[in-house]
Parts: sequence; structure tokens; C-alpha cells
Amino acid sequence: MTLNHSQPHAGTLRPKMASMQFTILNDRRFWLLFAFGITLLGFPYGILTDWITRSGDVYSTNHPGGGDFVVFYVASELILQGHIRDLYDPAKFSQTIIDRYGSDYEMRWLYPPHFLFFIAPIAKLPYLAAWAGFMAASFAFLAAIGRIVWGKRDIVFWLLVAPSTFLGVLLGQMSFLVGGLLIGSIFLWDRKPILAGILLGLLTIKPQYGVLIPLVLLLERRWRVIGVASATALVTIGASLLVFGTAPWHAFLFGMDGANSDILTTASKKFLGLQMSVFGSSRLLGADLATAALLQGLSALFAVVALVATTLSGARRDTKIAMLVTATYLVSPYVLFYDLVAPTFVALWLYFGKGREEAPGILFSALLIFVSCLSFVNGATVAIGFGCGPIAFFALAVALLLRARAETGRDGRAHREPLTKSPGDEAKVI
Repeated sequence: MTLNHSQPHAGTLRPKMASMQFTILNDRRFWLLFAFGITLLGFPYGILTDWITRSGDVYSTNHPGGGDFVVFYVASELILQGHIRDLYDPAKFSQTIIDRYGSDYEMRWLYPPHFLFFIAPIAKLPYLAAWAGFMAASFAFLAAIGRIVWGKRDIVFWLLVAPSTFLGVLLGQMSFLVGGLLIGSIFLWDRKPILAGILLGLLTIKPQYGVLIPLVLLLERRWRVIGVASATALVTIGASLLVFGTAPWHAFLFGMDGANSDILTTASKKFLGLQMSVFGSSRLLGADLATAALLQGLSALFAVVALVATTLSGARRDTKIAMLVTATYLVSPYVLFYDLVAPTFVALWLYFGKGREEAPGILFSALLIFVSCLSFVNGATVAIGFGCGPIAFFALAVALLLRARAETGRDGRAHREPLTKSPGDEAKVI
């Protein structure tokens, strides 16, 4: 009997079978989906249950979308009825919500008048249709911006399944709109400076997320972006003055101290547990207002120094952009857990190694997954007694400083390579 040499030896099959068996574990898409799945099963504070059963307290409106979208819907009603001044009178606005829904849910109107253009017509629709339409339109905007920046359609899937997306839908917030404006303005000012300037000008509807961008624009001498952004902001603000008059702006600038200070000085553990800032997390741990403010000031100082150092270094463009977003979230004293669309996008960009030949190593990848799941992971740590938001952002800032140092050449000159080498070349292996 002779051996059939055309059949491979069993020993040669084992390495190949083992390699096939563990391929999925070497695919970073698997680990990201695994992390998203685990975090989505742990909705903090039973938000999903409250949403379905219409119970609980903070999110206990009698409508899907929670208390946050009720604010937008009531604001639209007041605009259409010609009672726009009541928006900027906290007492009257509170009473309006109580009259309609039986409780004000401790919600107030805190947005500048030109944001009213985005929500003015929604009350013409029934509540459910308005909520669904607002969320669909704002996510479509985010997806479109993400697609332009990313260069491939697969980012739409990752944005769709991200924890921050589920949270934004459940709360009926404007997080997709703000996230798209922030992402587009900073990722596109190399390739599409006019579009970036327009998006940046519109970002003034939530100005705390653009507070550091002018500093970077000045350091990098991006005069076209500055000019377009300034013109866009002036046009939209001017349009709001023409349509709504000067009274809303006067009330917003000078009559909202009480409502704003109530939010920042609240001692509610439930509300502080939703905060991602150093100020809010310090208050959750029992710090008084002065101590929390001091810690927030130190956080802001660190963030600005780290941002300037990275911007003036020879680091790659995506490292600088990631630092700008991270520093923004370290500077602001008021960051809630639904405001994390931009950090999620940045984490996805770095995690998949967009525009790079290799994706980051295991430790940095784990940190990026942590950031992309932060809105829900924070709920778990708050249950223990502390908020992990500032920890995540400080860790990311330090990692980016080290990354910038490694990328800076001996001559210290900045790299000017585009953000992407080709439309979608993300690495798949850790």
C-alpha cells in the first residue's frame, strides 16, 4: 500500500485550522461590536425601561423622547403661538410645561435665539411624528457629515450602533446636530474650508463646544475658515434678530442667570451622575462649589496647554484634531452624557487607524473603545459612587500628548498630510 502524497499531513492542518478559528478575535471590528453590545445592555438608570413604560422621574414624560424633546416641542408651540418671550422667562416656561404635561421635569430653555430656526416648525406635527422626524433628520445630517469626512459608507453603520446614538434617540436631544457640526467644522477645514466655516458658524447654537476652535484657527492662521464662520454666525444671528426681535437676545444674554446657575449649582446626585465634566464629577464626590470650580479651572488650564503644545508640534493632523475635541470636553464645566457624539467619532477614527498604515496598539485601542462607550460606562461607575468621564478624557489627552511627541520630527515642523490616504483604508488587526 502506498501513501497518497496529494493529501496533506494532519500536522499541517492544525496551524491553518487554528488560524481560521481565531481570525475573528484578531478583527478589531469584532471587539468594537462586542463592547457596544455589552454597554447597550447596561442602560444606566433604567433609561430604556423608563422610555418604554413611561415611568421613572427624570425621563418620565408621557412621551417617547423624554423630557428633553418635550422642551423643544413646547418651545416650537410657543413660537408658533407668538409667545417667544415666555421661552426666556424660566418661571413662565416651567408653567407652560406643567400646564401641558403635569410636570416641568426640572427642564428650562437655555438655547440662543438662532437655534429656534432648527425647531420652530416641529409643533406643526403630532408629538410622536415630530420626535421621530427630528431624530431622523438630525441623524441623517450626522451620517452625511461622517460619510464626507470618513470617505466610506461604513462609518454610517458604526455611528448607527454607537451607544451615544441610542442615548440621543431615547432622550430626543440635539446631540446628532451638534456632533455633526463639530465633526464637520474641524475635520474638513483642510479640504473644504468654506463648508467647515459654515458648520462652525452654525455651531454657535451650542457655543461651549466651539470655545477652543478660534484658538487653533489663529495658531494655524486659517483666515478663510475664520472669515466664513464669522459671516455665518453674523447672518444667522442677524436673521434671528429680524424674525424674533431683540427681546429674546436680551433675555438670553442678561436674563438667564438664574436658570443657568441652578444647573451648575445643583446638588442633585441623579443629575450630577449624568455629568462628564470635572466640575460635575467633583460635585458628585462631595466637593463644594469653590473646590469644584478650582478643579475645573485646573482642568481647563491643562487642556489649553496640551492643545497648544499639540497644535504647534509636528504631530499628524488626526492627532491634533483628537486633542482639540478632547481639550474641549476638559474645558467645559457642563458636559452631559448625551453630548458625546464627537468624542465617539474621534475614537472610531483613531481606533480603525484611518489614514495610517497601522492601527494603534492594544492599550490605546482599549482606551479608544472606553471613550466610544463612555456615556454608558459612566452609568456603571456612578452606581459605584464616581463619574469616570474626566478620567477618560484626561487619559486620552495624555495618550495624545505622547502620540504627538512620537510623531514630531527632530525639526519640529508640522506634518501637512491629508487626513485620509484613500477612501477607507482602516486597519483590521490589533
